[in-house]
Amino acid sequence: MNLFTNEPSGELTLEKLLEYEQLRGEKTTLRKAFAVMLNQSSLDQEPGYAMMVLETARILLDDMNLGPDSVKCLILKNLADKGTLSPEVIETDYGKAVRELIEGIHRIERLDTKKYNTNKENFIGLLLTLSDDIRVLLIRLGMRLYDMRHLQDYDPEKQGMIIGETVALYIPISHRLGLYQIKNELEDRVMRATDLEMYQQIERKLSETKAGRDLYTTDFMKPIEEQLRDNGFDCELKSRIKSIPSIRRKMAMQKVGFEKVYDLFAIRIILNKTVENDAADCWKIYSLVTDIYTPNPRRLRDWISFPKATGYESLHTTVIGPEGRWVEVQIRTRRMDEVAEKGFAAHWKYKSESKTKAKADLYARIREMLKAPEQTSFEKAVNREKKALYSDEIFIFTPKGDLKRLKAGYSVLDFAFEVHSEIGSTCTGAIVNGKMVPLKYILQNGDTVKILTSKSQKPNPGWLEIVKSPRNIARIKHALKMESYKEADFGKEIIKNKVTQLGYEFSDPLVNKLASYFGCEGILDLYQRFGEGKADPSKIKKALLGQDPLISTAPVKEESFPERVSEMMAGKEDHVVIDPSIKSLHYQFARCCNPSPGDQIYAFVSVTQGIKIHRTSCSNAREMITRYPYRVLEARWKAVEIVPANKIAPKVRTAKQ
Repeated sequence: MNLFTNEPSGELTLEKLLEYEQLRGEKTTLRKAFAVMLNQSSLDQEPGYAMMVLETARILLDDMNLGPDSVKCLILKNLADKGTLSPEVIETDYGKAVRELIEGIHRIERLDTKKYNTNKENFIGLLLTLSDDIRVLLIRLGMRLYDMRHLQDYDPEKQGMIIGETVALYIPISHRLGLYQIKNELEDRVMRATDLEMYQQIERKLSETKAGRDLYTTDFMKPIEEQLRDNGFDCELKSRIKSIPSIRRKMAMQKVGFEKVYDLFAIRIILNKTVENDAADCWKIYSLVTDIYTPNPRRLRDWISFPKATGYESLHTTVIGPEGRWVEVQIRTRRMDEVAEKGFAAHWKYKSESKTKAKADLYARIREMLKAPEQTSFEKAVNREKKALYSDEIFIFTPKGDLKRLKAGYSVLDFAFEVHSEIGSTCTGAIVNGKMVPLKYILQNGDTVKILTSKSQKPNPGWLEIVKSPRNIARIKHALKMESYKEADFGKEIIKNKVTQLGYEFSDPLVNKLASYFGCEGILDLYQRFGEGKADPSKIKKALLGQDPLISTAPVKEESFPERVSEMMAGKEDHVVIDPSIKSLHYQFARCCNPSPGDQIYAFVSVTQGIKIHRTSCSNAREMITRYPYRVLEARWKAVEIVPANKIAPKVRTAKQ
């Protein structure tokens, strides 16, 4: 079959396609691209693929009013997929815009959409942001409509994937773009593929009632037209029938049969003359209609006195027409109708959850673009607005296919904290699109990210220069603060023991006094200093000499430490021998008492710093033995020369158990 020329069969050919006004002036280039496609394509797919290109191109021209660049993209895309045509050749021979359109389609096709049902809004947002050129999404939408028209050509598994994506992503997108004809056809074909029996049942009922419905509509509108004309109103009256999927939704929602659907069809009255008191005129028309037909007061919707947040204005009422049948009547001015018909700005938004005004305005302008021939300057303006609108958002895939929304400019470390604070605190880097990247790597829209963690990883001050999120900065600061105060509990024990030993009651006023004396920012800082050995416990007595009346003393009965050790160690055979020549076990000399060879000592097993060696006369001995007897071990000096700890910088030593 010659796909270039007009065939008697009436099948679509390139020459028929070139008759479109939008393609005028580009016929030579389009013929060249089509010839390259046919020459480079394999024989077994040549008719099928070429026909798909032609049919999809017609969708773009008829339903979206796109132009030659979009058609060139369709023609050359398959060759770019296979690497037959390089991006450089495409740009040289057909233009930069065509190359960018093809690359944008490729980005969409590479998306992992397995979890679209749980991430619908994020996936839609991602599709809208993958390319700065809105035509990329429109071309992909046209390709999806072709797929639905030829669903039977795919295997069952592929059919299921196409239907699922269409319902979750492409139908909402077509609705938001104001492409209602495409949206209705997609819904129609989905229902035929998934619930053919119900579809045929409703279709049959519509067919059976069409003639009567048309006659009924004419009879219903006739007295209204006369009343409007007699009262000087210039109006257009038109009727519309609901789509089959919409009728099915009504039946399911209202739990009624076909015959009981209130708004099976509706009458729209559009006031042509625009005046300042248009709201009053709409109410006058409402009065004329309800003088003729009795309204159902519960079905009145006044979106003129109280417009929706989207700006949608209209009067909706349901009246009892001839034969006792319910008919919905919509009353609005031409201005109101144009607002309501401009896609996302009104029609989609008033049926969906609230969206931002910026997006509403953007999609209204896109709808205007689709009504006019391809105009480069206008497209650039719209794309700039789109880019600005979404410039602060990116969408990131997890390894399992979940889609996360993130701020543009955020790093791998930001993303790790967004997943979970624990993952962020232990993050060491990530694998992005199969490549290892560092914490500071700035994520791009559509990246697939696998976070790498390590139990030994901890936040450090340098992370504050990497993250951008204020919440993540606060998380890191908190973690750093907690890390810096890890010795605070031990410091508290030291102070409490010393205070008790001196005969004072351990209380908040006393601790506050000590914090002030030692120049600490607060109680936690005080505890931390003593825990790290940066404050001398012997100075606590001096600090308390200027005793405050609030600080009371409580006599403390002295207890012999050796006696307490003897009781505690009864039946135990374990002990620690201090031997610097043995490398098998780490210990440290406690800074609070600085034991030296010859001193009576004991070993305390701490939670964070291993074994610490204390003097038996250490001020902390009583608290340690009382609260943690299971951590105390007997310690003995080995008869070797050991450099006293108080004459060297504290460092890790070894011991033999």
